[in-house]
Amino acid sequence: MIYHSNNIRLTLTLLLTLFALNVLGQTELKVMSYNVLTYPESSSDTRADTLKKILDYYAPDLLLLQELKSPGGLADIVGACGDLEGNYVSGTYEAQISNPNNSWRLQQNIVYNESILELVAESVVTTNYRDVNYFRLYWKGSADIGTMDSVLFHVYVTHLKSSRGEENEALRLGMVEIWMNHIKQLPEYSRIIAAGDFNVYSAFEPAYQLLTTTNGTNTLYDPINMPGWGEDGSGHAGILTQSTRSSGGSGGAGGGLDDRFDFVLLSDALMSEDQPVTYIEDTYKALGNNGTCYNRDFLDCNIDNEIPYDILRSLWYMSDHLPVVLSLDVPFYPTALEDQNSVAPAFQIYPNPVQDWLSIEWSENVLPQDRQLELYDASGRLLFAIPSSSDHSSSAGVSLDFLEPGVYFIGRVNGGGMEKVLVF
Repeated sequence: MIYHSNNIRLTLTLLLTLFALNVLGQTELKVMSYNVLTYPESSSDTRADTLKKILDYYAPDLLLLQELKSPGGLADIVGACGDLEGNYVSGTYEAQISNPNNSWRLQQNIVYNESILELVAESVVTTNYRDVNYFRLYWKGSADIGTMDSVLFHVYVTHLKSSRGEENEALRLGMVEIWMNHIKQLPEYSRIIAAGDFNVYSAFEPAYQLLTTTNGTNTLYDPINMPGWGEDGSGHAGILTQSTRSSGGSGGAGGGLDDRFDFVLLSDALMSEDQPVTYIEDTYKALGNNGTCYNRDFLDCNIDNEIPYDILRSLWYMSDHLPVVLSLDVPFYPTALEDQNSVAPAFQIYPNPVQDWLSIEWSENVLPQDRQLELYDASGRLLFAIPSSSDHSSSAGVSLDFLEPGVYFIGRVNGGGMEKVLVF
């Protein structure tokens, strides 16, 4: 069952995931946004091995992808994460919906470490030219969804219209206008990651100006804080991302490294030092660009580069874009493991998915006075308290036939455990 635009494509995990303490103990979330250049270019495309070297080197927890051509290509990239710690999976691939008459139809998606992140929802925001893909992810090291310490990320990935000219600038702006309308519907102080190949030529282009305009508590910020970057790239050579090649002989654009097309923008809730989840200063980079190869082949950046030459070579071969990377400091709450590591859950729910009536079965070790539950939506908003059984029996039930189709969470009032239920 698929929903588009503001409706959510639903994902479901029927049981709470058990995850290793050594994985959940991490407090750094590593993000990479990468235009992988029409991947796969053909059935004989061998770049997965090249990408694997890059991913093994940087080890992102969340990979934001552009220029995917097929679900097989996305699966190849998941496979390239096979040696990374944790278990990597992707969002659901679907061919581009926006602008169906366009013959050059590429798509965006994510690959993430499900040992520390859980995909709660995903959807497609359709625009005048190309899709904006939206994903909501839950940080498993935080408290249960619906509590004050739960951590949810709202992740957007897109690829704005390319090339210079007023017509192309207008198409980029049109996409951003629709995108920003979607962002305006999010709750205040949402943790927003907005990434992709924006194809803007300066900070003064209308599309970039709109993306970073004041938007209440969900304003988007450029983490490197260079508001005046522009068409003369020599003054900010170290943040340029395209093109890696001095000639286009290996595919993609040539001409040398002279444009900043690739971005990861972060909202207030991720840029404020007084917030529990924050951007780690100086981690935003165009991976491998040390500022020594402006308007030249990217491999000229090998002078005094902290990145090994074999990785620079892999970046050169993989794409005409460099990946943008950054890290977030995310809190870890050991109490999030308490109920998940229990021998038996406090309660069970069935059927799941549910259409109308949901039954609840309590375990014998839960006292009658502790059998109080609450229902939350996927964003963590409390909807209502579920009445407990009047006769203190070990079972109860509630009618959910009035709810919109979606993912919901049932949790104990006194804490200690969440169960996820799909309403259809």
